[in-house]
Amino acid sequence: MSTFATIGILFVVALAVGFAAGFFVGGDDRAQNMRIGVLVAVIISVIILIDRFMQSFPGYMEDMNGRPIATVGSSTPGYAPDNMWRVGLDVFFHLLLPTISLLTISFAGYTRYARAGMIEVLSQDYVRTARAKGMPERVVVVRHAFRNVLIPITTLVATDLGGLLGGAIITEFIFAIPGMGALFQRSLGPGDLYPVMGYFIVIAFMAILFNFLADLAYAALDPRVRVR
Repeated sequence: MSTFATIGILFVVALAVGFAAGFFVGGDDRAQNMRIGVLVAVIISVIILIDRFMQSFPGYMEDMNGRPIATVGSSTPGYAPDNMWRVGLDVFFHLLLPTISLLTISFAGYTRYARAGMIEVLSQDYVRTARAKGMPERVVVVRHAFRNVLIPITTLVATDLGGLLGGAIITEFIFAIPGMGALFQRSLGPGDLYPVMGYFIVIAFMAILFNFLADLAYAALDPRVRVR
């Protein structure tokens, strides 16, 4: 019977096989073929996982009486099937609506920043130079303009991810999800200081971690920034 540990082991084996295939067959382009082999292994693994979940979806629909999308909680109370794929579907559909709500809130800000950044960047000298060289408009926009717009957006995404992992208090309260935000809210009423202090420690740690990851992402987005 499949378990999450088995899936993880098989995924690592698939990555190793893709890496080894690119290494032994790559020839002069060995590095590029190893990257392609790993990428193909990831894509095929994701497709197989999606197919296996979809095979279990009709049975999950019968268990949920034709109403798979839940609105409360992180899982169905008392639902413990032997099939791990149905357990995964249950968790997915319980987290679907909270995830959409959080993404919608953040997406509005990202689009505004991206629009303002693109308007500013498209008037820069290096963009006009790229167009004067005869580059296609898609290359000018995606490779030159949008890549620089992603730098401030990366900072926003890192800040939002740190806050989400620290706890989305309102979203967890509405959807009754027992997360960090719910723990913080329950601890405020009786004045339980230790969970509150732990909550702020987690928030601070996540803020430091994701700001560090954002700094590393700058090196990939901006050729003027390099990690030495």
